[in-house]
Amino acid sequence: MKFGIDHLTLNVDSPDVCVQFYSKVLGLPPENYEEWKEGKAKFPSVRLNANNMIHFFPPEMWEELGDLICTPGKANHVCIAYERKEWKKLLERLNAHKITPRGPFNLMGARGKGTSIFVDDPEGFTIELKVYDEE
Repeated sequence: MKFGIDHLTLNVDSPDVCVQFYSKVLGLPPENYEEWKEGKAKFPSVRLNANNMIHFFPPEMWEELGDLICTPGKANHVCIAYERKEWKKLLERLNAHKITPRGPFNLMGARGKGTSIFVDDPEGFTIELKVYDEE
């Protein structure tokens, strides 16, 4: 049996700002964004790949779902792995947005050692951005 993480959900004060950051700076395509802005979806998302997404839950969803899914203070960071050909584009976007990452560090990940840098999203959530050495 195979296992995998389907999505990550972040409780955020400003879903719009987060979608803009994750799409324009980190290069992840938005999903349900227009529908959310039109009131047709409860939250916007960005897509990592065909199997993985990040959802941005606005404050009204925290109240609606309450203790069912919210675990305050338990998240540390999320790591997004980039293909080598996308890494240079990521660094250029960070520079264009005047974002200075922390690092680089040579750190272990799910596929072995790789180069990692760290940035904070607009809500202060830490994101590790990684490229693997063997790609």
